[in-house]
Amino acid sequence: MKIKETRFIHESKLKDLCNENGIEYSSLTTLINSVKTKKLLKRNNYHQQTINDIIENSTK
Repeated sequence: MKIKETRFIHESKLKDLCNENGIEYSSLTTLINSVKTKKLLKRNNYHQQTINDIIENSTK
């Protein structure tokens, strides 16, 4: 039960920080998930491609 509560608190703090700094929460979570995937699969190309896609979409 503590893990779920801690995760919820961390997500809410992250959402607040994103709102304060004007950052899209969805793009930030996508980057976090790509880092997790990189660590699990040890694929640098996937992580770099995800970063490139997010930067490309935000600049359009």
